[in-house]
Amino acid sequence: MQANRHFDRICLAVLICTVLLTVLFMNGESLGIQVVRDLDTDTNEGSAWFTENDLDGSWDTEGAVWITLEGSTASVKGNGAYVKGSDVVIASSGRYIVTGELTDGSLIVDAHNNSKVWILLSGVSLTCRSDAAIRIDQADKVFLTLAEGTENVVTSGETYSEEALSDNTGGAIFSHDDLTVNGSGSLTVSASCKHGIDANDDLVITGGTVVIEAPADGIHASDSLRICSADLTINAGDDGLSTGEENAPLYMESGSVSITAGGDGIHSAGDITLAGGSLVISAEDDGIHSDTSFLITDGSVVINESYEGIEALTIDQQGGDISIVSSDDGFNANGGSSGQPGMGGFGGGRGGSRQDASGDQGAGEMPESPPEADITDTEASAESSASDTWIHISGGSLTILNGTGRDADGLDSNGDVLISGGTVRISLIGSGGNSAIDYNSEGGASCLITGGTVIACGASSMAEAFDESSAQCAVLLSLSQETEAGSLFDLLSEDGTSLLSWEVPYSFTSVSFSCPEMEKGRSYTVKAGDHEESVTLTAMSTSAGTAGTGMSSGGMAGGFRGGGGRPDQDASAAYEDPAESSSSGFRREGARKGGGRGRDREASFEESSAGEMPEMPGGEPPEMPDGEMPQMPDGEMPQMPDGEMPQMPQTPDQGTAGTEDGEDASLQDLPSDSQGPGMTGREEAAGSDNTASSSGPEEAAEKTSSYDSETYLLSAASVMVLAAGLAAALAFRRHR
Repeated sequence: MQANRHFDRICLAVLICTVLLTVLFMNGESLGIQVVRDLDTDTNEGSAWFTENDLDGSWDTEGAVWITLEGSTASVKGNGAYVKGSDVVIASSGRYIVTGELTDGSLIVDAHNNSKVWILLSGVSLTCRSDAAIRIDQADKVFLTLAEGTENVVTSGETYSEEALSDNTGGAIFSHDDLTVNGSGSLTVSASCKHGIDANDDLVITGGTVVIEAPADGIHASDSLRICSADLTINAGDDGLSTGEENAPLYMESGSVSITAGGDGIHSAGDITLAGGSLVISAEDDGIHSDTSFLITDGSVVINESYEGIEALTIDQQGGDISIVSSDDGFNANGGSSGQPGMGGFGGGRGGSRQDASGDQGAGEMPESPPEADITDTEASAESSASDTWIHISGGSLTILNGTGRDADGLDSNGDVLISGGTVRISLIGSGGNSAIDYNSEGGASCLITGGTVIACGASSMAEAFDESSAQCAVLLSLSQETEAGSLFDLLSEDGTSLLSWEVPYSFTSVSFSCPEMEKGRSYTVKAGDHEESVTLTAMSTSAGTAGTGMSSGGMAGGFRGGGGRPDQDASAAYEDPAESSSSGFRREGARKGGGRGRDREASFEESSAGEMPEMPGGEPPEMPDGEMPQMPDGEMPQMPDGEMPQMPQTPDQGTAGTEDGEDASLQDLPSDSQGPGMTGREEAAGSDNTASSSGPEEAAEKTSSYDSETYLLSAASVMVLAAGLAAALAFRRHR
C-alpha cells in the first residue's frame, strides 16, 4: 500500500516535469537560451527572399581547404577535394579557397545532395574549352564568394563536349542545384557558347561586380533569380536576365543592373518584382517581359531602346521611376490569347520555332478561322480576359516616349487601366494609329483615374478618354492640326496659375490630361504650342477640341480598335470575322520569340498580303483635315447599303461600366488606391505577408521543415523525461 502511494506521487512528479520542460523549450529563446540555427534554412529578417548565408560574403580562412591552380593542373592542401586530370573536384561540404590559373579544365562540385559548399574565389582565372569552367553537379547549395579586392575571370569555349551537352550544360558557370554569388570582389564571365551563368535551381546574387558576355542569355535560372547589392553589366545575344520554368519569379531589391540584349532585357516565366535598385536596359525585343505579372514598388528603370517597354499579364506600378523609349507599346498588359481580337497578338508565351507571326502559316498565308467564331463568343472571351489583365499606376513616375511608331500605344491594356496616383507622361507622334492610352473598351473594361497627374499625348484618331465614373476630373482634347514636337503643353486655372505643364518631345494631335486640382464645373485654359483653348469641365470626363475623332468615355471613332483593326484598315472586315482579323497581323503586340521578334513581325506583316496597307504617296498617310479619316481609293472599301458603315455591337457606356440598366457606377464601387482591377493582393508584395507567400516553394518547404523539427524536438524531450521518470519509478518499486 505504501509503495503504491509512492509510485503515484512519482508519476505525478514526472508529469509535472514533462509539462515544465515542454513550456521551457517553447519559450526558451525569450528566456535567454541560445537557439542553434542553420542560417541557410532561416530567411533573413530583412527580406524573405535571401538567407543570412546568402548575404554573408565575409570569410574566416581558418580551417579552409586551399586549392591552388597551376596551369594545366592543381594542388590541394586539406581534405574534401582532389585533382582529376585537368579538373579539380570538390567532394564534400566545407569551405574552400581557390587561387591561381587553370588553362583548360573545370572546377567541379560533386558532393552529397545535402552538402553546403563555400568557395572563395581569390584571384582566379578559369578556362575550359569544352565544358563549363565552374560546374556544380551535386550539392544542396553552393556559395561562390568573390574575395575583396580580387579580380576573377571565368571563360568557356565555343563548343561543348558530347558529355557536357548530354548533361544539358548551359553556361560558363553551370549549376544543377542552388547557387549563390556574393562577396565584394569582381567576376568576369566570358561565354562563347550558350549562357553566361546557368542554374537549374535558384540563383541568388547578393554582391560583387559581375560582368557577363554571352551569345544566349546573360543569366538564366530555372526556378528563381534574386538580386541585391550587386553591380551587374550584361551583354547578351538573347535575353539579359531570364527565368525559365513556369511561375519562376525574378526579384530585385537593390544594386544596379545594366543590360544590352539581342532579345528581351529581362524575361521571366513568372512574376517580376522590383523593390529597389537601378535597371538600365537596351533591348531589341521587350525591355522587360513577364508571362504573369510585373510589380515595381521602388527603384529606377531606364529602358533606352525596346520594341515594347514592359509587357506582362498585369502591370502594377506602386512606386519607383520608369522611363521607356519603345517602337511599339510602352506598357502592354496582354491578357488572353492570339485567338482573341486585341488580346495580345500571337503566341503570348515563349518557345516554339521562329516563323512567320501567324504561326505555321507562311508569309502571306491567312490562318483558318475557328469553326464557330461569332461575335457573341468573341465578346465573352474578351470580357473573361479583361478581368485578369490590367494596368494599375498608384505611385512613382512614368515617362513613355515613342517617336517612330505607326500603330503604337503608350498604355495598352487588354483589360482595365486604373491610375490612382503617381505622375504619368506619354508622348507618341500625332500621326498614324498611335494612341496614348488604349484599353479593352469593347470587352467592357474600364479606364479610370482617381488620383495622380497625367499628360498623355498621341494621335486623335484612336484616342480614348477616361471613364465618366472616374473620381478625378479628366479631359481629352483633340486638335485640328498637329502640334509641333517640343511644344509646351500648359494647363492654367481661372486665375492664371499653371497646374500642369510639359514640353512634349514629339508632335501630337490629342492630349488626355488630369490632375487633382481640376474641378467639375470650372473653366481652364489649355495651351498646346500655338493652340489656346478654354475648356469647361461639364463632366468628370470631358471631351473638347475641334477634331472630333477621339473616343469619349469608352466610345469608338476612327476604326475598330479592339478588334485588331487599324484606322486605315477595313473596319467591316474586322467586324465580320474577328477571329480572322486578330490572327492576320493587324495587331502585332504580344508575339513572342515563337513567332519572331518585333522587327521580324514588322517584316512579316508588311510582306503579308492579308495585312497589307494601302499604298500612300511617299509611303506616308495623307494629312487629315480636322482629324477626319483619310478617304480610301475607289474600290478599297466594300460598298454598304446607302453608304453606311456596318453597325458595331453595342458595348456598355464606360461611364456605367459594370452596372445594370445603365445606372451610374457608385464611386464606392471603384477600386481603391491600393488595389487595381482584378487584383489579388499583389500590391502588398512589399509587405511581409505577401512576400512570404510569394517566396516560392523552397521557402515554404523550409518553414514546414523548421516547424516539424521543433515539434519533433519537444516531443522527443518530453518522451525522454517521461521514460526516465517511469524507469526510476520501476526501479524504486523493485528495490522497496
